[in-house]
Formats: sequence, structure tokens, C-alpha cells
Amino acid sequence: MRLKTFSAPSMSEAMALVKEHFGHNAIIVSSQKAEEGLGVRITAAVESQEEDSGFLDDGTLLDLEDPIDTINDILAHHGAPPVLAEKLLSVAGDLGLDDANVALAASIDQVFTFAPLPETSKPGIFMLVGLPGAGKTVTTAKLATQAVLAKQPVNVITTDTIRAGGFAQLEAFTRILEVDLLSASDADALRDATLASNPKGITLIDCAGGNPFNADDNARQKALIIAVEAEVILILADGTDPREAADLAHIYTEMGASRLIITRVDTTRRHGALLSAAATGELFLSGISMGPSVTDGLAPLNPVSLARLLLPENEITIEERSPSAHKPQLRRAGSDTFVEQRRKGAKRQSHSSPAPAKDAWR
Repeated sequence: MRLKTFSAPSMSEAMALVKEHFGHNAIIVSSQKAEEGLGVRITAAVESQEEDSGFLDDGTLLDLEDPIDTINDILAHHGAPPVLAEKLLSVAGDLGLDDANVALAASIDQVFTFAPLPETSKPGIFMLVGLPGAGKTVTTAKLATQAVLAKQPVNVITTDTIRAGGFAQLEAFTRILEVDLLSASDADALRDATLASNPKGITLIDCAGGNPFNADDNARQKALIIAVEAEVILILADGTDPREAADLAHIYTEMGASRLIITRVDTTRRHGALLSAAATGELFLSGISMGPSVTDGLAPLNPVSLARLLLPENEITIEERSPSAHKPQLRRAGSDTFVEQRRKGAKRQSHSSPAPAKDAWR
């Protein structure tokens, strides 16, 4: 679905612009008075057409419109919720920037909030929560590895004492790191485990995954969160349906989650779950996780890096390197951005020229 905001002196003139741009199939999302009451602003939507994607069937790149249209197509590709997309587009439009990359990063900066990954150099208790299989254990191991590599004390606790292999998986990581792994089966045991931990180090709690929509599981996770004064981080797998991600973010925020780390970013090309969860739960965006290796693949997020992640000419890949030099990188699929190509006046860009791969958009 494509969104666009139209401004005009009157409602009838604004509707005429909607009809001219989107045709009779347009859906009016919202209407409001313009600033200082001068005119009206209408946000309309229409189902995306193949020709709206910026590519022809043979993969050639068409000349794109202004940066707002480019951002609109980007958000539609990732499945951003309409209300969030409208907000980002409105901010980007007010900024009046002519570069889509900069405009997207600037609008993200005003709409989302960011917080760094847990600092391994400072004492603190962090609890990682989320659905089973979201990547909590691997993320816990990655954070613990960062602390060990920084030669900082770290405590690791797991409450995953029921799932087959749950304790063993994290124990395999901590044994390599030469870190003791404590387990806690309930809230009282978790409280005792945190009190027994080294107060000078960061404490990481890998909370057993449960069904947040089940009353018993929900109550069990709430009891664990309440038992310790921890900062709660929601671990969410990228590629989750954006609407489902919004529901999960809402529930875990009510439990006490304040930060968000997205996993499996390298295995999906649509990041609507990230946008939807952060916006719905009003969560601080902290980082993204890529790949199974615990020695790397955990990177912080900021407005610029998130914009680059969303832009279709950037594709996250993990280079095939030796284990000692294995690091994830943001690799550009083409040498020019969409806006740069447009400025060069190229109406079509063939496969032989540096252009975003067709699959990087669709």
C-alpha cells in the first residue's frame, strides 16, 4: 500500500489531487486542517501496483519521483503500519530535504527513540524476554562475549530449566567463555541468584520463553521480572508479521520491557516487525543481531544505521571469512542511491549498471 499526503486550499481541490494521483481506488486515511488553519491536508492510500515498485519486469530501474515518494515506497515495501508511515512521511515532508537517505534518517530520528546496547563496563541487571526461539539465548551469549572480550566481569543466569536442551545450550557458550552459569526455576530462586552474583559485573538473565497470550505463562514471566530490579529487553525475530510484532511489543511493554533488540536481521529483507514493535511499544531501539556466531553480529542501532537498513540499495550480508575475521557488514548492492541516479537523469538503469537487485526491493 502506498501513502501520500496532499495539501490544497480547499477539501474539493485536495480530493481532486488525490483522484489525479491515485485514481478512483484511493482510500482516504485521514484529513486535517493545514498549519494555521490555511487549507487542508489529506492522507490517501492505494494498493501498490507492480509499476509503483520502481522496477520493470526485466529488473530495470525507472526514474523515481521526489524523496517523499521514495520513502513512501520504502516503507510500503517493509510493511510499515499506515499510521507510522504517515507520521514518518509527514516529518520527512516538513524537513524539506531533497535526499531520500538523509530525509529518512532525519524522520526516524524524530519518531523513534534509541538507547545503546547494555554497557558491559558498568554493573547492571538485564533480563532478555521474548517468544521461544526468538534468539534470547544467542543474544545473551553475544552480550556475555562482549563483556569477556572487554575483560569485564559478567554474570549469566538462565530461567530456561524446563525446555529440553535449554540450559545445555547456554552452558555450552558460557563454558567456552569460562563464565559460571546459574539457573533459577522461579522468582525466589532468581532473586537469590542475582544476590549471589558479582555486584561489580553486568548480570544477564536469559528468561525462558513462553506464550504471552496465555494467562499462566504471562503471570510466570511477570513474576520473574518483578522479582529482580532488572532492565527488560524484548528480543524479537525480524520477519515477524508487523501486526503480530505490534501485539507482542504491547504485551511485553506492559510486563516492563523498555528496550528492543531485533534478531535474524540478515535472514529477512522486510523489517516491518522492527518498525511496528518499536513504535507500538514505544521501546528504545538498542540493536540488531545477525548470524549465529557469538563473537560478532550484534550491532547498535541509530537513526542513520536504521535508515541504511531500510533502504533497498543496502543489503545486510555476512562475508565468508575466516572465523577470526568474521564480521557482519552493511554492503551496498549498488554504487548509487536512488536519488543520485535520479539526479543523473537516468530514466532507466539496466542490469549491467550498478543498481539495486530486483529482489532487494520486492
